[in-house]
Amino acid sequence: MKSGEEMSKNIQKEKGQSKFQIFFMVILIPAIFAVILAVVLLYYLGFNVGETFQQAASMLPFIEEQQEEGDEEAVQLTDEENIAQLEHENQSYIQQIQQLENELEEKDSELESLQEQLFEIDSDDISGEESEEVTADINDIVKTLEDMTASKAADIISELPQDEAVTYLRMMRVTNRSNILSRVEPETAAELLTQMSN
Repeated sequence: MKSGEEMSKNIQKEKGQSKFQIFFMVILIPAIFAVILAVVLLYYLGFNVGETFQQAASMLPFIEEQQEEGDEEAVQLTDEENIAQLEHENQSYIQQIQQLENELEEKDSELESLQEQLFEIDSDDISGEESEEVTADINDIVKTLEDMTASKAADIISELPQDEAVTYLRMMRVTNRSNILSRVEPETAAELLTQMSN
Protein backbone atom coordinates (compact mmCIF):
# COMPACT_ATOMS: atom_id res chain seq x y z
CA MET A 1 0.00 0.00 0.00
CA LYS A 2 1.11 3.50 -0.76
CA SER A 3 1.83 5.82 2.08
CA GLY A 4 -0.26 8.92 2.72
CA GLU A 5 2.52 11.24 1.60
CA GLU A 6 2.79 9.64 -1.79
CA MET A 7 -0.93 9.78 -2.30
CA SER A 8 -1.02 13.45 -1.35
CA LYS A 9 1.84 14.13 -3.80
CA ASN A 10 -0.05 12.36 -6.57
CA ILE A 11 -3.21 14.30 -5.77
CA GLN A 12 -1.30 17.60 -5.84
CA LYS A 13 0.39 16.60 -9.12
CA GLU A 14 -2.97 15.76 -10.69
CA LYS A 15 -4.41 19.05 -9.45
CA GLY A 16 -1.48 20.96 -10.96
CA GLN A 17 -1.87 19.15 -14.28
CA SER A 18 -5.62 19.67 -14.29
CA LYS A 19 -5.14 23.42 -13.59
CA PHE A 20 -2.73 23.66 -16.51
CA GLN A 21 -5.14 21.76 -18.77
CA ILE A 22 -7.99 24.03 -17.71
CA PHE A 23 -5.83 27.13 -18.38
CA PHE A 24 -4.77 25.71 -21.73
CA MET A 25 -8.27 24.64 -22.84
CA VAL A 26 -10.30 27.52 -21.42
CA ILE A 27 -8.00 30.57 -21.77
CA LEU A 28 -5.03 30.00 -24.11
CA ILE A 29 -6.68 28.21 -27.06
CA PRO A 30 -9.73 30.56 -27.19
CA ALA A 31 -7.41 33.58 -26.89
CA ILE A 32 -5.27 32.37 -29.81
CA PHE A 33 -8.41 31.64 -31.83
CA ALA A 34 -9.82 35.11 -30.99
CA VAL A 35 -6.56 36.80 -32.11
CA ILE A 36 -6.52 34.86 -35.40
CA LEU A 37 -10.19 35.66 -36.00
CA ALA A 38 -9.56 39.36 -35.27
CA VAL A 39 -6.59 39.50 -37.67
CA VAL A 40 -8.61 37.85 -40.44
CA LEU A 41 -11.55 40.19 -39.90
CA LEU A 42 -9.31 43.28 -39.88
CA TYR A 43 -7.57 42.09 -43.06
CA TYR A 44 -10.91 41.67 -44.86
CA LEU A 45 -12.09 45.05 -43.60
CA GLY A 46 -9.07 46.68 -45.27
CA PHE A 47 -6.72 47.27 -42.34
CA ASN A 48 -3.03 46.61 -42.94
CA VAL A 49 -2.44 44.36 -39.95
CA GLY A 50 1.25 43.74 -40.67
CA GLU A 51 2.09 47.47 -40.81
CA THR A 52 0.09 48.16 -37.67
CA PHE A 53 1.90 45.36 -35.86
CA GLN A 54 5.27 46.73 -37.00
CA GLN A 55 4.37 50.21 -35.74
CA ALA A 56 3.27 48.81 -32.42
CA ALA A 57 6.41 46.69 -32.16
CA SER A 58 8.62 49.64 -33.04
CA MET A 59 7.32 51.44 -29.96
CA LEU A 60 9.13 48.89 -27.82
CA PRO A 61 12.71 50.13 -27.21
CA PHE A 62 14.67 46.91 -27.68
CA ILE A 63 12.83 46.04 -30.92
CA GLU A 64 13.41 49.58 -32.24
CA GLU A 65 17.16 49.30 -31.69
CA GLN A 66 17.31 45.95 -33.45
CA GLN A 67 15.22 47.32 -36.31
CA GLU A 68 17.51 50.35 -36.71
CA GLU A 69 20.59 48.11 -36.81
CA GLY A 70 18.91 45.89 -39.39
CA ASP A 71 17.92 48.95 -41.45
CA GLU A 72 21.51 50.27 -41.38
CA GLU A 73 22.85 46.91 -42.52
CA ALA A 74 20.21 46.76 -45.25
CA VAL A 75 21.10 50.29 -46.38
CA GLN A 76 24.81 49.41 -46.46
CA LEU A 77 24.07 46.26 -48.41
CA THR A 78 21.82 48.07 -50.84
CA ASP A 79 24.43 50.83 -51.33
CA GLU A 80 27.12 48.26 -52.12
CA GLU A 81 24.71 46.40 -54.40
CA ASN A 82 23.78 49.65 -56.16
CA ILE A 83 27.45 50.56 -56.66
CA ALA A 84 28.20 47.10 -58.06
CA GLN A 85 25.17 47.28 -60.34
CA LEU A 86 26.10 50.76 -61.55
CA GLU A 87 29.69 49.66 -62.24
CA HIS A 88 28.39 46.67 -64.19
CA GLU A 89 26.01 48.89 -66.20
CA ASN A 90 28.83 51.37 -66.81
CA GLN A 91 31.07 48.60 -68.12
CA SER A 92 28.36 47.33 -70.45
CA TYR A 93 27.74 50.89 -71.73
CA ILE A 94 31.47 51.33 -72.40
CA GLN A 95 31.51 48.08 -74.38
CA GLN A 96 28.45 49.19 -76.35
CA ILE A 97 30.09 52.55 -77.11
CA GLN A 98 33.28 50.84 -78.34
CA GLN A 99 31.25 48.51 -80.51
CA LEU A 100 29.29 51.44 -81.98
CA GLU A 101 32.52 53.38 -82.62
CA ASN A 102 33.97 50.37 -84.48
CA GLU A 103 30.79 50.07 -86.55
CA LEU A 104 30.93 53.81 -87.27
CA GLU A 105 34.54 53.54 -88.47
CA GLU A 106 33.58 50.65 -90.76
CA LYS A 107 30.63 52.64 -92.15
CA ASP A 108 32.88 55.67 -92.69
CA SER A 109 35.40 53.60 -94.65
CA GLU A 110 32.58 52.07 -96.71
CA LEU A 111 31.18 55.55 -97.35
CA GLU A 112 34.58 56.86 -98.47
CA SER A 113 35.07 53.97 -100.89
CA LEU A 114 31.55 54.44 -102.28
CA GLN A 115 32.18 58.18 -102.69
CA GLU A 116 35.42 57.46 -104.57
CA GLN A 117 33.62 55.01 -106.85
CA LEU A 118 30.84 57.54 -107.44
CA PHE A 119 33.38 60.25 -108.23
CA GLU A 120 35.15 57.99 -110.72
CA ILE A 121 31.84 57.10 -112.38
CA ASP A 122 30.81 60.77 -112.53
CA SER A 123 34.17 61.83 -113.97
CA ASP A 124 33.97 59.05 -116.59
CA ASP A 125 30.44 60.12 -117.48
CA ILE A 126 31.44 63.78 -117.66
CA SER A 127 34.49 63.12 -119.84
CA GLY A 128 32.41 60.87 -122.10
CA GLU A 129 29.65 63.48 -122.34
CA GLU A 130 32.17 66.24 -123.00
CA SER A 131 33.87 64.27 -125.77
CA GLU A 132 30.45 63.49 -127.28
CA GLU A 133 29.52 67.17 -127.14
CA VAL A 134 32.84 68.22 -128.73
CA THR A 135 32.43 65.62 -131.48
CA ALA A 136 28.87 66.80 -132.10
CA ASP A 137 30.04 70.42 -132.28
CA ILE A 138 32.82 69.53 -134.73
CA ASN A 139 30.38 67.55 -136.87
CA ASP A 140 28.02 70.55 -136.93
CA ILE A 141 30.84 72.87 -137.99
CA VAL A 142 32.00 70.48 -140.72
CA LYS A 143 28.42 70.13 -142.02
CA THR A 144 28.05 73.92 -142.01
CA LEU A 145 31.28 74.34 -143.99
CA GLU A 146 30.24 71.67 -146.47
CA ASP A 147 26.86 73.36 -147.01
CA MET A 148 28.54 76.67 -147.87
CA THR A 149 29.90 77.54 -151.25
CA ALA A 150 33.49 76.43 -151.73
CA SER A 151 34.84 79.98 -151.95
CA LYS A 152 33.22 81.09 -148.64
CA ALA A 153 34.35 77.89 -146.88
CA ALA A 154 37.89 78.47 -148.28
CA ASP A 155 37.93 82.02 -146.88
CA ILE A 156 36.88 80.70 -143.42
CA ILE A 157 39.39 77.82 -143.47
CA SER A 158 42.24 80.16 -144.36
CA GLU A 159 41.36 82.40 -141.39
CA LEU A 160 41.21 79.53 -138.85
CA PRO A 161 44.20 78.25 -136.88
CA GLN A 162 45.82 75.43 -138.81
CA ASP A 163 45.02 72.70 -136.24
CA GLU A 164 41.30 73.46 -136.36
CA ALA A 165 41.33 73.80 -140.13
CA VAL A 166 43.09 70.41 -140.44
CA THR A 167 40.55 68.81 -138.04
CA TYR A 168 37.59 70.11 -140.06
CA LEU A 169 39.14 69.19 -143.41
CA ARG A 170 39.86 65.62 -142.24
CA MET A 171 36.20 65.10 -141.32
CA MET A 172 34.87 66.43 -144.63
CA ARG A 173 33.97 64.35 -147.65
CA VAL A 174 36.77 64.21 -150.21
CA THR A 175 34.91 66.17 -152.90
CA ASN A 176 34.07 69.04 -150.57
CA ARG A 177 37.62 69.07 -149.19
CA SER A 178 39.14 69.29 -152.71
CA ASN A 179 36.72 72.07 -153.75
CA ILE A 180 37.62 74.14 -150.69
CA LEU A 181 41.40 73.55 -150.95
CA SER A 182 41.34 74.56 -154.61
CA ARG A 183 40.10 78.00 -153.60
CA VAL A 184 42.63 78.51 -150.78
CA GLU A 185 45.99 80.13 -151.51
CA PRO A 186 48.50 77.53 -152.69
CA GLU A 187 50.94 78.01 -149.78
CA THR A 188 48.18 77.64 -147.16
CA ALA A 189 46.73 74.64 -148.99
CA ALA A 190 50.19 73.00 -149.07
CA GLU A 191 50.66 73.53 -145.33
CA LEU A 192 47.22 72.12 -144.60
CA LEU A 193 47.81 69.06 -146.75
CA THR A 194 51.20 68.51 -145.06
CA GLN A 195 49.63 68.58 -141.61
CA MET A 196 46.80 66.31 -142.72
CA SER A 197 49.28 63.72 -143.96
CA ASN A 198 51.15 63.71 -140.62
